[in-house]
Amino acid sequence: MIPLILSAYTHLWNIDGFPSIYRDEDHYMRKAMHVLRGLGPQEGPTELLSYPQTTYTHPYFGQLFLASVLGSFGYPDSLNPTTTFTSIKEVFMVPRLLMGLLAILDTFLLFKIAERRYNMTIGLIASVLFAVMPLTWIIRRIWLEPVQLPFILASILLALYITNPNLTEKRKSIPIVLLSGTLLGLAIFTKIPVVSLIPLVGFMIYSNSKNFKLIGLWIIPVLLIPLLWPMYAISQGELNEWITSLYWQIERQNSGLFSSIEKLFSIDPILVGFSFIGLAYAVVRKRDLFLILWFVPFIMFQLASSYLQYWHLIPIYPALCIGCAILITDVSKIFRSQRIKKLLPYSLLTIIGMYGIIVTTILISLNLTSFHYEVISVLGNEIQKANKMTTESSSYNNKDNNIHGVTVLGNNYFLWFPKYILDKNGINEYKNYYHHGDIKTNKIVLAVGDDFIDEMTRYNKSSINIDELSVLLYRSNFTSRLEENQSALPHRNTYPFSSLVDLDPIATTSVEIRTNLAHDVTKHPNR
Repeated sequence: MIPLILSAYTHLWNIDGFPSIYRDEDHYMRKAMHVLRGLGPQEGPTELLSYPQTTYTHPYFGQLFLASVLGSFGYPDSLNPTTTFTSIKEVFMVPRLLMGLLAILDTFLLFKIAERRYNMTIGLIASVLFAVMPLTWIIRRIWLEPVQLPFILASILLALYITNPNLTEKRKSIPIVLLSGTLLGLAIFTKIPVVSLIPLVGFMIYSNSKNFKLIGLWIIPVLLIPLLWPMYAISQGELNEWITSLYWQIERQNSGLFSSIEKLFSIDPILVGFSFIGLAYAVVRKRDLFLILWFVPFIMFQLASSYLQYWHLIPIYPALCIGCAILITDVSKIFRSQRIKKLLPYSLLTIIGMYGIIVTTILISLNLTSFHYEVISVLGNEIQKANKMTTESSSYNNKDNNIHGVTVLGNNYFLWFPKYILDKNGINEYKNYYHHGDIKTNKIVLAVGDDFIDEMTRYNKSSINIDELSVLLYRSNFTSRLEENQSALPHRNTYPFSSLVDLDPIATTSVEIRTNLAHDVTKHPNR
């Protein structure tokens, strides 16, 4: 109960205020809402995609899981969402609550895995570290890795339980093997890199059963479930698009593995430092195949990938905690006194745990989300205000135009909320890219962030697109400007606050809301 209570505190406290809303959270929530609105698992190139030329970015289980769980509670309509700041905060808080509950489940599963594989002391230490150390605030965000982590852990745990004396008969092991394979298959169907954990779970099943037939049975759901992704693309006649998107994901480049580990170290130098020492000790000194197969194939897979961010390493967080727990318990063995051997691991856990809970409490008490809520609130109000207005000019009253609808231009990370949450009738158009001739409505609302014109035309920088959008922006009417409160993050050069600075790719810190309610966008500005 101790690690579960601690985990509940660190992952459920102030979920609507910390951490800041990172752009990929909007990306995955948009996909989930696309499913919830009955539009299917796959978005088309005209949707609010970050990269419209590569529509197949990830497998589908992440959005299907979010849509299924949230939809079972009538989300979001049961919240009666409006454009008020409070209502928008509540809509965001519900999926973050789900992430917190999954983190508590992760803590329990990690305890049971470490207890089963090693002993209760290592299980307690590893789960407490996972619960309180600042590294794990990352899984508060609505990302795919926090969704898949409990499926990974549950699959590993079931593989370990095949050695249960009550399950020695093959027929009693089959349901557990199939369930373990199904859970790992769903984890891979969430995000592909955890395919590197197949050797870990497969080895655990074989080492516990000594039965190759069980491995063959286990691998069937592991492989078949992720194949639903390309099979869906084939059924839609979009296999080429799927292949193109897959190559694009593989070839994306950024700073890579070592930079990601460096960022993890900046967030939690104590846990990351001791964990890597513990992993090295377990691998080199103890030849621990369990941690070797958890850590090494995953890291090798990531090294082979050009694109890697720090949160992509979430699947190995439990292994880091176990490595640190092994180091803490084995340090006590150098002493002869049995009393010291028994008390030292818990003393070290208390010291490190107190450090973790203090630092985590400082971080989770921050309010870093208000700017995001405010932009959506003001934007939603302007859209609704424009919807209520009518255009009297007869030049716009033609069959190609929707005189009641509004075209909204801006960053897709702000637009999904008005589109899927507030615009239940679907009367408006939402575009995060500008193309000549796309705007058919009389009224336009613009959410103008940094580099607005470059962002809106980045996949089609033709002169007609740039010129039209420039004139549209110039002729629009200013309504409001919102800026992120920089004082929300105090002492920016002091740890732990410094760990949050420049942690993510730089996001927009100011947005202007502008309107153009009587502009003929069908005419080229130079004509």
